Amino acid sequence: MVSNAGYLQRKPILECDASDWDQTFAVNARATFLLAQLARPHLTASKGAFVAVGSIASNNPSSKLGVYGPSKAALDSLVRNLAVAWGTDGIRINLVSPGFTRTGMSKDEEANDTVPAGPRKTVLGRLGLPEDQAAAIAFLLGPDSRFITGTSIVVDGGTGALLMDTLGIS
Repeated sequence: MVSNAGYLQRKPILECDASDWDQTFAVNARATFLLAQLARPHLTASKGAFVAVGSIASNNPSSKLGVYGPSKAALDSLVRNLAVAWGTDGIRINLVSPGFTRTGMSKDEEANDTVPAGPRKTVLGRLGLPEDQAAAIAFLLGPDSRFITGTSIVVDGGTGALLMDTLGIS
């Protein structure tokens, strides 16, 4: 089972109100919680796997992404809590945390070059593709990850590894 819900409002967090918070958390965290609850009987019967799609924004704050980061941090915590709670039933639950990836959510920003240069910079020199995320998800759903649960695989092309370079520290 894969939960790939995502809602991003490009609005500074200081301009967000309770309705922005509620809408973002409803899509990015609550939807996965509800899906997991519905899938649990099937996952228990099959000793299955559940993967949610998070974001590197959960651990990399941005004042310009509103409450997106906090909502994905909540999703990360939810995944870890479900993994602990459901592991005794043989259910594996993990998270894939993409960096900037070409998707419908990013299309307008890429075309208009409104995405800051920093998030587009990767060690691999390109943006992520949906196939990059799909490969990590397929791995976590498959038998080769049979002893992996409660963790996040970051698929960001090395963006997170560039902190020191981005800050100009040598």
